[in-house]
Amino acid sequence: MDTEKLDNKENKAKEKALELEYEKQDYIKYLLDYSPDFQIILDGEGKIRRVNQAFEEITGKKKEELIGSFIYEFIPEEIIKKLRDKIIKEKRVQNMEINVNRPGRELLIGNFSGVVFTTKEGETIICLSGRDITERRKLQQNLMELNENLEKKVMKKIKELRKVQYQLIQSEKLSLIGELVTGVAHEIRNPLATISLIVQHLESKYADNYPIEKLKAIQRNINRVDKIVYGLLNFSHPPRSNFDYHNINEILERLEPILKHFLPENIKIIKKYDSKLPQGWFDSDCLEQVFLNLISNAIRAMKDGGELYITTSFDSTRKGIIIKFEDTGVGIPEGNLKKIFKPFFTTYKEGTGLGLSICQNIIKEHKGDISVESKLGKGTIFTIFLPLEKRKEKNRGGRWWMGYND
Repeated sequence: MDTEKLDNKENKAKEKALELEYEKQDYIKYLLDYSPDFQIILDGEGKIRRVNQAFEEITGKKKEELIGSFIYEFIPEEIIKKLRDKIIKEKRVQNMEINVNRPGRELLIGNFSGVVFTTKEGETIICLSGRDITERRKLQQNLMELNENLEKKVMKKIKELRKVQYQLIQSEKLSLIGELVTGVAHEIRNPLATISLIVQHLESKYADNYPIEKLKAIQRNINRVDKIVYGLLNFSHPPRSNFDYHNINEILERLEPILKHFLPENIKIIKKYDSKLPQGWFDSDCLEQVFLNLISNAIRAMKDGGELYITTSFDSTRKGIIIKFEDTGVGIPEGNLKKIFKPFFTTYKEGTGLGLSICQNIIKEHKGDISVESKLGKGTIFTIFLPLEKRKEKNRGGRWWMGYND
């Protein structure tokens, strides 16, 4: 009797233990099935043994369709093999990003963890747990792009501020230089005038050719110094603008009488003017001087003759006029191209080095730009762009002065 009671107690204990085990398994099954992370159990060949609802949702397929099929439809075989080898080697993996293909749907980025174990029967089982981090990666990518754009904008603004700072410093320097130049120029011009008068008196007094030639050489150099001083005065003091509506072709045509006097016979000017050019807000006198300077430079570059092409056209994108001066002269060495607009840079004995600097300043006053390209032995092209729109111009004393020599 006692033995029966003892057996009954043991049986009840076993039954209770089994119930607890079943409950435990139910809890685990419940946790796996309703976990927000997707759970996948694979065999060693990559066949799906078990999935939860989260994996059903991301794939759009039911358990019945998934179980028994290969995972390779969603994750490439080589990725699964690498993952399996990594898990076998390291026992488990964490935070491994894997792209999950979803036919007909957007690619999903999953953050996976996994373990591998071998059953009593010697079968390899791979358990994977993953979380959808697609939106997180998109947000991170957007944030990176925003940061990059912000960095670019900040760098752009810093460059703009540095440019403004540089311009302010240069403006202050030019103002001081202008005052200095004005004082020095007046001090130089007064004795120059006296010397010039004396030379003229001596020229009229001497009949001997020898001293007269020397006196003429002195006079030429006096005139050159006077020209440099006059150019400095005008370069250091920005002009009073005289803007109005003008047609660029008409401004160029006004140069015809002047060109007749100094254009060599072996140089031909070929005009390619756009007859439909609109009028623009220009200072015609200043532009005449720019055009004359560029034509004069082109003529000097073609001592053995050649052709000068002057072209005008309308740029509909930038809303402005393009004027090109293209010669077939000797060209400009590459090393000089960067220095060509700098004050006092010249390759001509008689040049002041101010002509092209003043040209550039005039074009800047028009809110335009001037550029140069050249090839030795083939020629040079100066390109000017002038916007059409009307602008507020600053009131300044004086006019631009510019001789034909730069």
